[in-house]
Amino acid sequence: MKKVPWLWIIAAAAWLGFIWWHSLQPASVSSQQSGAVLEELTALFSALHLPDVLDMHLVRKLAHGIEYAVLGLLLAGACGGWKAVWPARLWGALSGCLAAAVIDETIQLFVEGRSGQISDLWVDLAGALLGIAAAMAVIGLRKKHR
Repeated sequence: MKKVPWLWIIAAAAWLGFIWWHSLQPASVSSQQSGAVLEELTALFSALHLPDVLDMHLVRKLAHGIEYAVLGLLLAGACGGWKAVWPARLWGALSGCLAAAVIDETIQLFVEGRSGQISDLWVDLAGALLGIAAAMAVIGLRKKHR
């Protein structure tokens, strides 16, 4: 058994706290935050002469995907101490992300103006898979170069 990857575990727990903290924000606060991000991205797209394809819905879905991509990457790293083989690491990280996403959407059921969405759960899982895949690719490259 490898050494327990405490730094990965602490980072994953902190990031999970960040995700759930955002879920605890009332709809008015969440909308304000998403609106600010949308304004910044719209300005960036304009400065880069890119078409303006963003709206609030897309920004919110991207936020879900990115949050869970980071969580997937961190959990894949955290599973390294106990799960040396890649299928176990993949399933360990994916299970953790699924549990986090279900709790995340459940939290939103109890917050003013928010609602848990199955579609967000799918976006969360897609993001998690992307993050896990990135972690597995980096791990594979590191092992190949050793």
